Amino acid sequence: MKVVILMGGNSKERQVSLQSGNAIFGACKHLGYNTSVIDMTKDIDFYLNELKKYDLVFIGLHGGEGENGTIQKTLEQNEIIFTGSDSKSSALCMDKNLSKIKAKDIGIPTPKWDLIKKVSSLDFNTQKFPIIVKPNDQGSTVGLYLVEEIDNFKSSVEKSLEFSKNVILEEFISGKEITVPVLGDSALPIVEIKPKSGFYDYKSKYTKGLTDYVCPADIDEELTAKLKEYSIQIHKKFGCSHYSRVDFRIDNNNNPFFLEINTLPGMTDTSLVPISASSIGISFSSLVKKIIDLTLVSAQ
Repeated sequence: MKVVILMGGNSKERQVSLQSGNAIFGACKHLGYNTSVIDMTKDIDFYLNELKKYDLVFIGLHGGEGENGTIQKTLEQNEIIFTGSDSKSSALCMDKNLSKIKAKDIGIPTPKWDLIKKVSSLDFNTQKFPIIVKPNDQGSTVGLYLVEEIDNFKSSVEKSLEFSKNVILEEFISGKEITVPVLGDSALPIVEIKPKSGFYDYKSKYTKGLTDYVCPADIDEELTAKLKEYSIQIHKKFGCSHYSRVDFRIDNNNNPFFLEINTLPGMTDTSLVPISASSIGISFSSLVKKIIDLTLVSAQ
């Protein structure tokens, strides 16, 4: 089978995507597939004739057009088989505001939030701190800030607006950071994220040694079951395909709060989904094969 991996792209997550793409390439070669890579530096239309030569496109892109449904829509229009969620689901999941509205509609708790477009619309006197400031349509904690006092609030919003036209102001839930990978129709073991700084920002996420990961997470059976149930429900109701990763905060009373869902989570051998899979004996290559197999079955 001929497999091509799309990676790179022009989003703020380009470097992360290159790491994912190279890891996926290594796994595909190990699995015996006839494998190529494309480091996307141009619009998707530029690569269409080349992509049509392959049996499957493995999308190793993160953020931007690679994850918001734009590239997926073009591939769909050209009847090219690809891994991950379709264009409609990708667009929904990339939009944190719409995702939170959808979660709320299906009865899954999410922290209180506001969506703003400009600093001038802020009412500084009504804000409660600490508060999370983050772009509405970025991933990998790009442009994410924990604001603990009013003095840093305006500058944090301004910096976050550099990454998106819209910014989420979200209630900060004190407690645990949790993520639940979904593969097919099943939830994998839950990962607890323990940043040594106390806050999981870009630096904590991508600097080796600054964050510990506990898998399975140190939470009770009842909460584990609830989180897995929520994650599968979100994955299905949001129309996701093949695999995803759902992020939560758990407050100090063991109440879960949905933050966001990632339709193209990191795929290096040290990323959260592979860490979770590894904890139950699924190697990185086996995980890649499962995603490919799920893609081929759904395309039939």
